[in-house]
Amino acid sequence: MDLTAWLLAEHDDTQARLRGQVQRIVPADARTARLPGGNSIRWATYHVARHAALALVVAGAGEPGEDRRLAAFPPEATAGGAGLQEVEQPWAADLDLAEVDAYAAAVAEDVRAFLGRLAPADLDRTVDAGTRLRMLGVDPGAFGWLYGMWDAALGFLVRWPMLGHWTNHVGEMIATRNQLGYSPFR
Repeated sequence: MDLTAWLLAEHDDTQARLRGQVQRIVPADARTARLPGGNSIRWATYHVARHAALALVVAGAGEPGEDRRLAAFPPEATAGGAGLQEVEQPWAADLDLAEVDAYAAAVAEDVRAFLGRLAPADLDRTVDAGTRLRMLGVDPGAFGWLYGMWDAALGFLVRWPMLGHWTNHVGEMIATRNQLGYSPFR
């Protein structure tokens, strides 16, 4: 199988599960609810989209600067590393679910376009994650773990924040869907 075809198939499968197994099944009010000790589906969606959007810039698919798609969100949701936290932040209650879904869909399309242009040799390319993250305003004190994790070849950014991270959190959203009582398989 061609690498590009495989990457796109992985991406498309995850996005189809997000739309078909989460967004189309779980009502909007339930996607904003938090179970004890967990995150809402709204948060998980915003979280993975923020990671992927920043990863695209770190990978060189875009330049650091204002992302106009974030204009619909409160300033505390868009500054620096906002949204990168694994735990839902208090300001997430002010995120509009429809805007989160639209943002995530747009970022997913950007990821798909980027993956479609990759050649196998590109995956070994070194990226200067630290410089790019600083240019994006991501605080190295608060997000040192991210600086360390993303200090790798481009292949890591493809495998994790662009593909694996999405897949992981879509699985989390499906588990949340089931715990909320919306499993279609009962």
